[in-house]
Amino acid sequence: MLTILTTIPLIFGYPAHIWLGIILGLLLTLQIVAGLMTVTGHTKYFKIHRVVWIFIAIIALIHMYYGLGLWFFHFTIK
Repeated sequence: MLTILTTIPLIFGYPAHIWLGIILGLLLTLQIVAGLMTVTGHTKYFKIHRVVWIFIAIIALIHMYYGLGLWFFHFTIK
């Protein structure tokens, strides 16, 4: 049971935390662009800005879990 929590899966040959980092970077870029568009007066982008932060928080927590697990707790990559 614990091996499920301490194993990082491979996705297309790369560990999942690498893919999560790429997705996180793209979502952060989208968040910045949506925020700038909202500030400049395009209020329709505020809805995107509010929703994206939820996805950023979830993916960042999973990415952090895998990263800290690899660095400090010797998680395995399979």
